[in-house]
Amino acid sequence: MPIRAKLFSLFAMLAVSTQARAADWQLQAAEGTHGVVLTYGSDQPASYRFECAPSEVIVTEIGVTKLLDLKSGKPIGDDQHAVMPSGAAMMALYGGKGDPQFLPAEAAKNPAGGWNLTIRLPKNDRQLKAVDKNEMMSLFTTGYTQAVAMDGGARAKWKDFMQRCNAAR
Repeated sequence: MPIRAKLFSLFAMLAVSTQARAADWQLQAAEGTHGVVLTYGSDQPASYRFECAPSEVIVTEIGVTKLLDLKSGKPIGDDQHAVMPSGAAMMALYGGKGDPQFLPAEAAKNPAGGWNLTIRLPKNDRQLKAVDKNEMMSLFTTGYTQAVAMDGGARAKWKDFMQRCNAAR
């Protein structure tokens, strides 16, 4: 079994599932220097943030914990003194179909604990397009991963976000 398939299987088994209601998603209009923003679980220790940029969507998971350095097999600390090993920050958007494509992520310490991981996806990314058509989505990392079950209202908010994002070119 290829390493990518093994990783996907491992992370899928470790994923914590939560039911997303439309109220869990908050859409914010473009303002100042940032484009339209969609957040999930912004009142939770671990949350998602999607920001529309001119040619891409900036995807951030806030407060990621229990990360693992795949090169060394060692855990990455979550405290204020922890250091992210070079190349260890990886993340993928999973829209409910296909295989998530792990990408190198920007990592920043979260003052409340854990890490904020960010990737940038082109607006026409398949996984971005898949979210509003499926029953679940997730941001996969090498640590805490949350599978978000999407109801009709949540998918409608996602679709609205992507339409606004694509209109703002």
